[in-house]
Formats: sequence, structure tokens, C-alpha cells
Amino acid sequence: MPRNRRGRGFSATHGIPLLLLLFSVILISIATKEIVKFPSAIASTVAGTAQRVFSVVGGAVGRMVFAIGELSDLRNQYDSLAAKMESYSNMEREYTDMKAENDRLKEQLDVSRNLTAVITSARIIAKDPGNIYSSYVIDKGEGKGLVKDQAVAAFQNGMEGLVGRTLDVWGSTSLILPLFDQRFFVSARLSRTRTEGLVNGGGGPDAALEMRYLSKLNASEVQIGDLVVTSGLDSIYPADLAIGRVKAINLPEYSSSAVILLEPSLDFAKLEYLFVLKKVSTETAAQSTENTK
Repeated sequence: MPRNRRGRGFSATHGIPLLLLLFSVILISIATKEIVKFPSAIASTVAGTAQRVFSVVGGAVGRMVFAIGELSDLRNQYDSLAAKMESYSNMEREYTDMKAENDRLKEQLDVSRNLTAVITSARIIAKDPGNIYSSYVIDKGEGKGLVKDQAVAAFQNGMEGLVGRTLDVWGSTSLILPLFDQRFFVSARLSRTRTEGLVNGGGGPDAALEMRYLSKLNASEVQIGDLVVTSGLDSIYPADLAIGRVKAINLPEYSSSAVILLEPSLDFAKLEYLFVLKKVSTETAAQSTENTK
């Protein structure tokens, strides 16, 4: 009986360590496998991360390159459109200039056809520096029948106005003495009252013209803004060419005559085309005188 109890005790005592040993072997085996797998896992993670980074960077670079290409195309398109717009703007300006020039020429042609006293139309091509730029040179001369002391007119703002007279005439050009020159005199009258006087240039295109030899009694009828025209009482200027409008009335104490200041009807700074008129015949001047009586 005692022998049998010892055998059972030995078996139970040694069984537990065996189980523990087996469990330890299993854990060591599992741990060893995980340790072996760990570097591979790290390498796989690093590789995956690197691939994702390169993929993102590559995509961003690709999109940037594409965007740069698109911007370059847009810039080229913009430059092309800008060049076309500039070309269209130049064409529009040229069209506007040509239309304005055509309108001016048409206006001058219509006036030339309607005025029987016109010998020829002419264009101002220069100014005479010897007269401090107070004289004009036109592109017509003896070849077109021009002679000295012919009236020269222009058409502006719907009105035919006196410019001056021919001072010297050459083969293909002529020198014009303008209305505002101090050497210029023309017999004139007030269009409304028909009072006569003598108009003299003021010395420059911006200076007022002077109308003299009006009695103070007649000057009392003059109003600011009255139109003064040629009287036709000489052999140079036809009647009723506009000279200027009254801008001031002076009544000097030392004289029995008034001095009427006139603003020229024409803007001499804008003159381009002129009309040279026929001289007034003696019969026409006499008839003009009779009509004013």
C-alpha cells in the first residue's frame, strides 16, 4: 500500500513542470517568428510610405507642370487677342479719321459747287516765317488763274467767312494775307443795322478785330453779338462774307467815332481748305452800293 502512494505523488509533481516547459517552448517559438517578421514589416511599412509620398509628390509636380503649360497657352492667347484688339483699334481710328476727312472734303465740295464766285479751292501747306507766322501759303497759284488781291474765304460751322486776300502769287503756290494781320483792311457793315465801317486786323489770330469810323450815334444801335460782314464796296471782296461778331463797344472821349471790337467768325487755328474768289466787278460794287441806299 505505501509503495503505490509514492508512485502517484511522483507523477503529479513532475507533470506540471513539463507543461510549463512545453508552454514556454511554444511562446518562444511564436516570439521568434514575430521577431523574424518584424524587420520585414518595418521595411514594408517604410516602402509603402515612401511610395505614397512619391505618388503624392509626383502627382503635385505633374499638376504643376500641366498648370504651367496651361498658363503659357493662356498667355499666348492673351497676347494674340491683345494684338488683334490693337489692330482693330488702329483700324477704327483710321476709319474715323478717313470719315472725318471725307466729311470735310464733301463739305468743301458742296460749298465750291454752290458758290459761283469761286475760282478754285486750295489747301494751306505752310506759313510764312518772314511774317511771324501770320501769312498762309496755299497750294494753288498762277496755273489755276490766281492773281494778286483776290478775296480768300473758308467755310466753317455752316458759315462762309472771310480769311484774307492773296498777297503774292507764284506759279503753283500763293501767299495769303489773313484777316487778323494789322496790314489788312476791309470795308464792312453790321448785318442787322447795315451801318458801315472799316475793319482792321488786330495783329494775331487771337486778337480782336477793330471796326472804326462808326459815329457814336450809330454805335448806340449796335448790340453785343451782332454779325459784321463785308460790304462789297470795293473791287476785292464780295458782299456779305462773315467777318466777325461784336464783342465790345468802345466810345473814346477824344473821338466822335466809336471803336467796335470783333471776334473773328472763323477759327483760324482750324483752317485747312480755302476758296479763292473772283474779284468783284465795278458794276457789282456799284449795284451793292445802290442796294444799301
